[in-house]
Amino acid sequence: MSSSYEFQLSMWAPQREQRTEMGDALATPRPVEHFAYFGRRRHAEAAADELVAAGFTVGLGRRRLKTVLEATRDEPLQDDDVARFLTDVITIVERHGGEYDGWGATVEA
Repeated sequence: MSSSYEFQLSMWAPQREQRTEMGDALATPRPVEHFAYFGRRRHAEAAADELVAAGFTVGLGRRRLKTVLEATRDEPLQDDDVARFLTDVITIVERHGGEYDGWGATVEA
């Protein structure tokens, strides 16, 4: 797996701890948003097509000279789920030359 995956997964343990302290029901699915940057729009579009086929809602935008991809899918936040969605999204983003920037989700009480 890529260093991006390893980094993102390493960030999960402290986030899980914070979420647990806030009373987050980690097993409850909620929209999880992923962000990535691409140097070429056509690469972002190819990644977007693959993510849509995997059940994500995808939006593309522009930030300076980069194309920004935002992909969202409802997910629970248990350890296996986080590892799975990170694998899914990072693999697709990196296959198309993108740089994965991270993910976020609301706390579900």
